[in-house]
Amino acid sequence: MNNVYQWNGRHDGNGDEHLRMYHVMNQSQHAKFALIGFSSDEGVRRNQGRIGAAQAPDLIRKQLANLPVHTPVSITDMGTIACIDNNLEQAQSKLADQVDLALQQGMKPIVLGGGHEVAFGSFSGLFQHLQKNNTEQKIGIINFDAHLDLREDSQATSGTPFLQAAQLSQQHHQEFHYLCIGVARHSNTKKLFNTANDLNCQYIFDDEVERQNLESLLLKIDSFMKQVDVLYVTVDLDVFSASIAPGVSAPAVKGIELRIFDLLIAHIQNSGKVRLLDIAECNPNFDQDQRTAKLAAYIVYNFISHDL
Repeated sequence: MNNVYQWNGRHDGNGDEHLRMYHVMNQSQHAKFALIGFSSDEGVRRNQGRIGAAQAPDLIRKQLANLPVHTPVSITDMGTIACIDNNLEQAQSKLADQVDLALQQGMKPIVLGGGHEVAFGSFSGLFQHLQKNNTEQKIGIINFDAHLDLREDSQATSGTPFLQAAQLSQQHHQEFHYLCIGVARHSNTKKLFNTANDLNCQYIFDDEVERQNLESLLLKIDSFMKQVDVLYVTVDLDVFSASIAPGVSAPAVKGIELRIFDLLIAHIQNSGKVRLLDIAECNPNFDQDQRTAKLAAYIVYNFISHDL
């Protein structure tokens, strides 16, 4: 673990009406939410992408710190796991243990990446938690992403996490349930679509994620959620247009609108099945005016606020 982030921010006065997120961080012995940083872009490097995502966790924390508290919230920061000496597999294992620990303590983990290699660590943590506590429960993955991330490779990368999740599930004779929302046709090879189809994955293309299709989108999501008991939601920031998310490893030409994303993720949370959220691919090296870090913090903030 890295040194714990030093939470601070603007102070406008005393009293609950002035509270910001940094004021309430680490103030409860039995918190409802747990932040976990994952400082890694080794998976992006292996996947021949633009490195820099390892710097993201603390910059997202910085943007989250000053956001206002309107309703009492209990949240703790469990620190950051760093990928050291390019040992991604060890970092993913440590992340899995931290996610498992947070779940064991009754908290809902929110993981701040990092490249999308964060996803296998996050999934593994939820998976091992259920293996120890309730093997009958089925996990569903909902990934907001322009990419399917089902790439076959000789080593873990930012492009392999959901194939790794499928393989882990198969090793334990568990069903694999995966829905990817915002898939860009021009960003995925035929091989990736073939892999998705072979694994019975579901996906929704970016040009389908439009407000006029909202009823159809919600029906598809509901159909998926009915098949599972718990949900892991992962948001790769490259699912959004580069105009609002310029600081990512692979900027999107089109992307989905933030307003429709807000509606979809709120609907998913309404299911009561979400146990885990992570944010991936924020890359400060290519950000502009911290727009992408602010977007990441906004998503985390709304996610927390929805569950209060």
